[in-house]
Amino acid sequence: MSIESETDTLLTVDVGSVNTRACLFDVVEGGYRLVAVGRAPSTVGPPLFDAREGVGMAVGQLQLITGRMLIDETNTLIKPIRLDGSGVDAFAVSTSAGPSLRTVLVGLMPGVSLDSARRLAASSYMKVVVEVSLLDRRREEERIDAILDSNPHLILIIGGTDGGANASVLRLVETVRLALGMMPEDRLPHIVYAGNQQLLSSVSEILHGFPSVSLMPNLRPTLEHEDLAPTRMRLAEVISDLRSQHVVGYEALKEWSEGSLMLSSDALSRVVSYLCEVHAHDKGVLGVDLGASHTTIAAALGGQTHLTVCNDLGLGVSLPGLLKHRSISDITRWLPFELPESVVMDYIFSKALHPRTIPTQLDELYIEFALARELVSTALSEARLTWPSTTSRGDTLMPPMEPIVAGGSVLSRAPSLGHAALTLLDAVQPVGVSKLVLDPSNLASALGVSASLIPMVTVQVLGSGSFINLGTVITPIGSGRSGRPMLRYILEREQKGVVLDGEIKWGQLAILPLNQSEVGRLTIRPSRGVDIGFGILGKGGRLRVVGGAVGLIIDGRGRPLRLPSDPVQRTEQIQGWLWNIGVRD
Repeated sequence: MSIESETDTLLTVDVGSVNTRACLFDVVEGGYRLVAVGRAPSTVGPPLFDAREGVGMAVGQLQLITGRMLIDETNTLIKPIRLDGSGVDAFAVSTSAGPSLRTVLVGLMPGVSLDSARRLAASSYMKVVVEVSLLDRRREEERIDAILDSNPHLILIIGGTDGGANASVLRLVETVRLALGMMPEDRLPHIVYAGNQQLLSSVSEILHGFPSVSLMPNLRPTLEHEDLAPTRMRLAEVISDLRSQHVVGYEALKEWSEGSLMLSSDALSRVVSYLCEVHAHDKGVLGVDLGASHTTIAAALGGQTHLTVCNDLGLGVSLPGLLKHRSISDITRWLPFELPESVVMDYIFSKALHPRTIPTQLDELYIEFALARELVSTALSEARLTWPSTTSRGDTLMPPMEPIVAGGSVLSRAPSLGHAALTLLDAVQPVGVSKLVLDPSNLASALGVSASLIPMVTVQVLGSGSFINLGTVITPIGSGRSGRPMLRYILEREQKGVVLDGEIKWGQLAILPLNQSEVGRLTIRPSRGVDIGFGILGKGGRLRVVGGAVGLIIDGRGRPLRLPSDPVQRTEQIQGWLWNIGVRD
C-alpha cells in the first residue's frame, strides 16, 4: 500500500550474502533523491549469524555520513521521523542472503506441468532436488522415499488444466500426504498447490491437518496458456517467510518494515518492468545482478517480465558451480595475458571459501572479470530458455535490449568504467542499438522494494543520475572478414557543433567522443549484408544518440563473439579491446 502522501524520508536496506547496503532517500528541491549509501559486511553467516548486526553497521555508516540519527540508544529504528529530524518515515528491506530452498516438484506430465514448475522454481531462490510425476515409472513407495530422502523445505504440486484431470492430480496429492505423514513435525515442508482450480476443496481436504499449505492459481490453466506471474507473486511471500526461519534477524527486520520485506530478485524484476513501461519501444529491457551467491536475470519482453535466479552461479560461495557449465579454458580465454589454468582453479576455490576478499593483484582482477563474463553469459543462456521463442534472433543472438542495467560488486568497484563496459559487452553481447547502464550502489533492489511504498521514489531517482550511463552501443550484425569495411558513420555533436566521420572495420571496437548526457546525431551507412537494426540488410539511417561515461560505442566484432584459438593472438586482441575502450593498466 502506498504511503506517499505522508512520507518524505525513506530508508531501504538490502541484505546480501556478502554485503549489506543501506540507502537513504529524501525530498530535495521538490523531488526524491538518493542522499547517501552505507555499506557493511553482511552478518547472516559466521561468526555473528544475525542479519541485524550488518544492518546496524550499514545504517551506522549512514548516520556518520549524514549526521542524522536513525537508530536510538536501544538499537531500534526511529520511526516515524521526530521533530528534531532524527529517524525516517518509512523503512523497507530486500534480501538475497539465505539458503536456497530445497524443493520437490510434483506434477502430471514432465513436458507440460513440470516444465512450468521448473520455470517457476528458476525464478526464485529454489533448488529443485526431486521431481515426481505420473510418468516417472517409480512405484508409490519409491516416490515417497524420494520425497523423504530429499528433506525438502517446499513441495510444489502442479498439474491439470482447470476443469481437466481430477483423479490423476489427486493421486499425486495423496502421495505427498503419505510422505508428510512419515516426517517429524518439526521438519514438515511448506506445501504449495498450483494446479486444477476445481480441485481446491479436495486438495484442502486431503492435506487437512498439515500446518503449512498454500493454495495458489494454476500455473497452466490451459494446455496452451502458462501464467506464472500470479503464483510467483504469492510464492515470493512464502519463500521470504521460509528463509526468515533460517536467518536470524529477518523477523525483526520484517517488524521494522511492517512487512515490507521483499526478495531482491523480485525487486530487480519490478525495476525492469518499470523501465520497460517508461521506454515503451519494441525492444526488451534487461537487468543483471551478479551477486556472490546468485546471478539474477530479469528481462521484460513482449509485455511480460521473465525472472531467472541462478542459485549455483555467483562470484562467491557458489562460484565452483560455474564449473558445471563452463571449462577452465572458457574462463582463461578472456585473460589479456597467459596464466596457468591451475592458478585460475585455485582462485575459484579460494574465492568460494573467502567471498569477501577483493583482488589485490592485476592477475586476480582480470580473473574476476573473466569469471564475471562467464557467470553472466551462462546465466543468460539459462534465462533465455524461459523467454518467448519469438524474441530470439537465431539460437545464439540476443534479442534487442535497451537499456541493459547491470549491478554487482565486480562491476561497481572496477578500476575504470571501461573495464565494466567491456565485461558487459563480452558477457551480454547485445545486438543493434542499445544502452549500457551501471548500477554502482545496488539501487535496483532499493528502488524495487520502494515502489510499493512510495512509487515516486522509483520514478524520480531513476531519472536523477544515480545510475551511470556507460554509453549507447551500436552493434551491427552480419558476417565479414576482419579488417574489411563494415560501415561508415557521421557523428554530429549537437552541443559542440562538431562533426566527426569515419569508417568501422570488421573486428574493430571503437569509442566515439560523446560525453555523459551529450546528445548527438549519428548517420550510419552499412556495407551490403550488414544489419544495424533498421529492418533491412544494408539499410542505413540516422539516429539520435546519447553519450555516456565511456562514450559512444560501436562494436564491430561480430555476433556471436569469436576469439582466436591461438593464445598469443587472443591475448593481443583482448589487450587491444581494453586499450580501445580506454583501459590503461
